[in-house]
This record gives sequence, structure tokens and C-alpha cells, in this order.
Amino acid sequence: MRGSEEIVWPGGEHAFRLGIGELRAIEQKCDAGCAVVLMRLLSSAWKIDDVIAPLRLGLIGAGMSERDAQRAVDAALDVSSPYALAVPAADVLQRFIMGNSADKPGGDQSGES
Repeated sequence: MRGSEEIVWPGGEHAFRLGIGELRAIEQKCDAGCAVVLMRLLSSAWKIDDVIAPLRLGLIGAGMSERDAQRAVDAALDVSSPYALAVPAADVLQRFIMGNSADKPGGDQSGES
């Protein structure tokens, strides 16, 4: 699995990472597959755990303690709405289940090796 990525979100700038364990935990917490959770986030048909779980577990997956991750999510909820947090939650989830263009076969198409 990929390493962590720095993401700016209403809670600040933090490293996030969703490994297989965190992805499975999201599925259990949200009672749906990660792709279903992502689609609910993108279509504004999410449940509150669809928003919170990718953020909290992404912080934990990148090395933050469970307590500090919960505090970071709670602090973000104090200054932002769950609706506003749905976008970064979708971003975190999408990065780790879909990857990015550099991860696709053929790699960098710029012609450089």
C-alpha cells in the first residue's frame, strides 16, 4: 500500500493513510464497501460515519494516536459542519482506494525516465 499523504482539511494539515486495516475498519463502521462509502460521500447521500471514519482512520493510519485523531476530528467538527467535512473525507478515501495518475500502468507520460 502507499505511504501517507499530507492533506489540508478543516482540521489543519495532517498526514493521512488508509491501509488495508483502516479500509476494512471503514467498511465495518459504515456497514458498506469503501466504494459505496465514497459514492455516498460524492453524492451527498452520506451517513455521519461515512464522513468521520475516513478522516479519523486516515489520521491513525498515518501514525497519529487514536486519542489525538479523535480530538482532531472533534476540533474540525467544532469549526466546520459534517457537510463541509464530507469533501475532505471523500478526498482521503479516493486517494487510497483509487490512487493517482502516477500509479497507473505506463507511469509518467512526460517522456522522462
